[in-house]
Amino acid sequence: MKKMKLYGSSRSPYVRKVLIAAHETGAIRDIVVEPMVVTALAANPTMLSVNPLGQIPTLILDDGQALFDSNVICRYLDLVPGKAQLHPREVAAEIAMMRLLALGDGLIAALMSLLSEKSRNQPDQSERRLAALKEKLPLIFAALEAEAPGMMHAPFDMAQIAIASALSYIDFRLPADVVWRDAYPSLANWFAALSQRPSVVATAYFDELAAAAASSGKQEKAGKA
Repeated sequence: MKKMKLYGSSRSPYVRKVLIAAHETGAIRDIVVEPMVVTALAANPTMLSVNPLGQIPTLILDDGQALFDSNVICRYLDLVPGKAQLHPREVAAEIAMMRLLALGDGLIAALMSLLSEKSRNQPDQSERRLAALKEKLPLIFAALEAEAPGMMHAPFDMAQIAIASALSYIDFRLPADVVWRDAYPSLANWFAALSQRPSVVATAYFDELAAAAASSGKQEKAGKA
């Protein structure tokens, strides 16, 4: 059987959502990960050739069809084994899960916007945009803190995958800018427990760009030695 191909980056929280879901459903055995980096500064021709949005993650099925958007891909992976492991079957439960999933995805979007703004040169940063993001983040955290006790005992699902991907992204990219654990202890306890889950451990963020730059620098020094 031909394997599926996942275009993605180990720096992306949306890609991590897909990888966690793939491990949970067992679909990871049928996926080959193709490292791919995209930026807002330049279109990636390879990605545009398979996804008109030019975004990651993109999953190429064994018949050549392309799926994009992390939630679409995760839903597909959850259906393939024939078991609704990550999406509740009962309507009310699924709506409740999707509400939390929206919170997790919203936190990811806010964090990526914050990172994008802080990556600009100081004169180009928008103080109004930074202020708006900093006003929004505590509200998201407060909502997640209220949900944390219930999540601690709930079946593992897509909402928890999104929230875990968001919180771990803070540790990866914004540890000094978003300090949250002391203010939201229930959420911190839930996240600490979930971080030990094998699918979460196996999909830890990794900065392949920094690693490649470091490797290139070492090779350059070796060449001059």
